[in-house]
Amino acid sequence: MVVERKENLKDVKNFIFDLDGTIWHWNKLVPDVQRTIRRLKSKGKNIFYVTNNSILTRKEFAEKLTNLGLRTKTENVISSSYVAAQVFSKKNIDEVYTIGEKGLIDELEKEHISKSKDADHVLVGMDRNFSYWKMAKAAEAIRYGAKLWTTAYGENFRAGDRVLPGTASLVESIKIAAGVEESESIGKPSKYMINIIKDEFPVYKGRTAFIGDNIHTDVVTGNKMGIKTGLVLGGTSSKDDLANVEGVEVPNFVFKEFKRILKVL
Repeated sequence: MVVERKENLKDVKNFIFDLDGTIWHWNKLVPDVQRTIRRLKSKGKNIFYVTNNSILTRKEFAEKLTNLGLRTKTENVISSSYVAAQVFSKKNIDEVYTIGEKGLIDELEKEHISKSKDADHVLVGMDRNFSYWKMAKAAEAIRYGAKLWTTAYGENFRAGDRVLPGTASLVESIKIAAGVEESESIGKPSKYMINIIKDEFPVYKGRTAFIGDNIHTDVVTGNKMGIKTGLVLGGTSSKDDLANVEGVEVPNFVFKEFKRILKVL
């Protein structure tokens, strides 16, 4: 099934894809992704990837894609870990209490941002070693005035056939412990992520498309940038979720399967 609004992607030169749920389930590619990406490249299309996943550095994401059969250059990937480092660097923030994995910490260190328990900023990314004491320390810092940031608000993280808790689970526990309601996201569809995408990828109206599996992050991000958007079903958002969408949540295309993208070229 392809639902479209009397449009096609023939003039699109640059395809930006989400990763988790769209391209892969962390350890394996979504069916037909490799063949579809190869067909797109054979037609002269440029391929880029954007992810709210902060587990790896952008270089490591490129290497992981390459190892899974999708040859990718580092500069063709933007991750929330990379965006976080760029945002804090531009804001002259040099110390952050970071909850996250090595990829996030490495990106911060590249910008000379150190991890400190006494920082005025708390950054929460995906952390598969999250603990009670990490939550307690983050909450304590926030109660003393530190600002809470997150790389994403993803509720779930799919690894193979398992659906695991996403970054939002960690963030919400810290907010409850700290007694606050506010946190600021760096990932899709934030202004921070959008600005980095515009700075580093060729984003042109009518010539660029953003395709992902999440209405609230991928579709909204693409629509805010004024480019074509596509939703691939089977990931975060389902066909039923489309019933009440409006405004920036409405995609130009809905694809039942990833390979159906080729049907509108």
